[in-house]
Amino acid sequence: MIRTLALICLAAPALASAAHADAGDVIDSYILPGVDRFADASDALSDAECNLPALKTAFAETAQAWAAISHLEMGPIQDQGRSRAVLFWPDDRDATARGLRLLQAQGADALTPEAMAKASVAARGLGALERQIFDDDAQPCDLTVALADDLAATAGQIRDGWHDDFADQMRHPGQAGNTRFLTDAEVDQALFTALMAGLEHLSDQRIGRPLGSFDEPRPLRAELRRSEQSLPMIRAQIAGLRQMAAALGPNSQTDAALARAQDQAGRAGDPSLADVDDPAARFRIEAIQTSIGEAITHTQAELGDALGIQAGFNAADGD
Repeated sequence: MIRTLALICLAAPALASAAHADAGDVIDSYILPGVDRFADASDALSDAECNLPALKTAFAETAQAWAAISHLEMGPIQDQGRSRAVLFWPDDRDATARGLRLLQAQGADALTPEAMAKASVAARGLGALERQIFDDDAQPCDLTVALADDLAATAGQIRDGWHDDFADQMRHPGQAGNTRFLTDAEVDQALFTALMAGLEHLSDQRIGRPLGSFDEPRPLRAELRRSEQSLPMIRAQIAGLRQMAAALGPNSQTDAALARAQDQAGRAGDPSLADVDDPAARFRIEAIQTSIGEAITHTQAELGDALGIQAGFNAADGD
């Protein structure tokens, strides 16, 4: 069963005495540069047109830029289901392949910006583009261009949403017209939630799904394995989470655990995680997962307790 983080505020007296995160530092040093990198990489992917070497390079940069911020499930990334439109994964039923076939069957009218924005999320974003760029039987160029343009438009909406409005709402909770955040504590909770949920997703999904079990590893479940971005995306998210944690407040043990995870990920083998059925390679991937688990524990002790926020797990979560 996959656990989803649910954050529960502690009693009011504890919150009253808790410190507050420097939201401005998190926004300025990590979030805004991160959404800018993702938008710039997506623009480069769109500009590559049908130049296959350029597409492959830009795709890798876009996938890693996305991984570094993908856990920011709030505001412009969450609105209108944009995170799923960027990357529809997991996709255990291969909805991406079906969605691409449907787009191809519908012809040129389905490839306009307006039509693409309304298409199934399974047929959009990085997952669909990976099929177009890396599969030997990739379909016509016009579909690749339409997908890349659509992703660039989504990335631009995320960037503009943060710069134009959402960042200021987090900086100034409780101001007139700000209905998202009424207090500093709500901002703290949103940022802490994103950090903890990112650590959990990294452990359970990006690492856990291809690992499967020792008797039944699942390398074909690895994220963006066709483009060999599975391990690079793990590395990118660890780096992003470490930067976010550092901006949230003092966290020496959390940082040490994430530093270990970075080092371990840097020494892991196959970029597509195709070697998880090899005991030695599997051990290296499991070591990363162990370090992320330690980071979860330390994050609660160092940051959650300081901010007056307790992380728990919802027993009603599904699998």
